[in-house]
Amino acid sequence: MTSVRLLLLTALLASSASAATFEADKQATLQRQAELDQACEAARTAKLEPLRQQLFNECMSSKKTANSEQDCKRQSAEYNGNRSGAAPMFYDLPACVTAFEFKKANPVNQ
Repeated sequence: MTSVRLLLLTALLASSASAATFEADKQATLQRQAELDQACEAARTAKLEPLRQQLFNECMSSKKTANSEQDCKRQSAEYNGNRSGAAPMFYDLPACVTAFEFKKANPVNQ
């Protein structure tokens, strides 16, 4: 009877260690995904900045509306490259493709 208990205890300890390792791997994967997503968004922001500046300039020079400088800054800062009927802009940048491929290869329940 003691050998059965010893076997059960060994199995319990092994599964606990395995669960801890799984959780550590999950956290490492989530951390890496967050880093890749941040790099993607930084690359997108760099590409969006000239478009935001153009929107700001157009807003300020518009004769149709009486937007203040603050209004134009807010409107241009909110621009994120969304397009009607299409995917948002600049997710095809290398940093974003890397983030997407990592996420696809490492599905983790969040």
